[in-house]
Amino acid sequence: MAVTIKDVAKRAGVSIATVSNVINGSRHVSAELEEKVRRAIAELGYQPNPLGRALRKGEAYTVALLLPDRSNSFFAQVAWGVEEQVRRYGYALITCNTDEDPELEAFYVSSLLNRRVAGFIVAPTSLGRETLAPIVHQRVPLVVVDRVIDGLPVDQVFSDNEGGAYLATQHLIRLGHRRIGLLVGISGISSIQDRIRGYKRAIEESGLTLDERLIAPGCSQIEEGAAAAEYLLARSDATAIFSTNNMMTLGALRSLKKLGIKCPDDVSLVGFDDSEWASVITPGLTVVAQQAYEMGFLAGALLFRRLTRKQEAPKPRTIKLRTTLITRESTAKPRKVSEVASGEAPAGQTTELGLASPVKSRRFREGG
Repeated sequence: MAVTIKDVAKRAGVSIATVSNVINGSRHVSAELEEKVRRAIAELGYQPNPLGRALRKGEAYTVALLLPDRSNSFFAQVAWGVEEQVRRYGYALITCNTDEDPELEAFYVSSLLNRRVAGFIVAPTSLGRETLAPIVHQRVPLVVVDRVIDGLPVDQVFSDNEGGAYLATQHLIRLGHRRIGLLVGISGISSIQDRIRGYKRAIEESGLTLDERLIAPGCSQIEEGAAAAEYLLARSDATAIFSTNNMMTLGALRSLKKLGIKCPDDVSLVGFDDSEWASVITPGLTVVAQQAYEMGFLAGALLFRRLTRKQEAPKPRTIKLRTTLITRESTAKPRKVSEVASGEAPAGQTTELGLASPVKSRRFREGG
């Protein structure tokens, strides 16, 4: 059974109130009695309960983590990093799944504020600026992860999404692909918009013509990714696909199998996020890897920097984490690469490539 404060008092031969005063520092206790209490705590291995203490003091020792999709392995890694920090400080963690629904996000924000949680870490929905406004107005510590909300005066941790998408698209171009399809995720999300920008920048800098028929709308789930891939392949002559979301990548793989299209013999595929399954499937998946655990860990560190320095609120910080291209077997030269190289490109396309050097970035960059 767990050791209680009553057990400590009995071992030390003092009252429960004396033990409480020693632990909380609420009243002066003589050096002799304090030594007895400290010795009893050490002998019994007593661990004070910060949550119980918080309830008695009317304080909150709970942190809220709001994620759009807990089934996504990327967000599971983010949550792991956050939880490591929360445990270090003796807090409890409440995790809520918003399902990319702004109304549900607003409900959780309101409910958790009423329960006086100490702080929030949120990967916001497309309407995050509005739904998270009550947190900012009540001056409750908030850290935004994965998705950026421009102008919001809070700490934010996210990936170099544009740089990662640029590297992925550039990799396919260097292999000889000129018709590169793009599976787009949820609209209104900063991370997806940045990945679209990276894709377009690589296309334009390479001297290719941007073809909107190669861009397929999607969302964030496997079924939607499968539908988007089929839509793309039916309306274009894409020889490669870049998927901006790991769940959509799974959907694209499902569609390729369903249609009898071999990867990479017929179509090369690059995904965003390096999930555990990416390296064990056949063929191994070429991906843009994010530092998901580090993102959560840093978000937790920024939150507790505020929680432990309430008298002097730190200036909001922005941290951008490096993304890395991991090349595996799902990408290869297109079958007709020799024809493309010799100038037999599709009408309206150019075969001259003005490739820039790969994006160079530190492990993360800080600002703000």
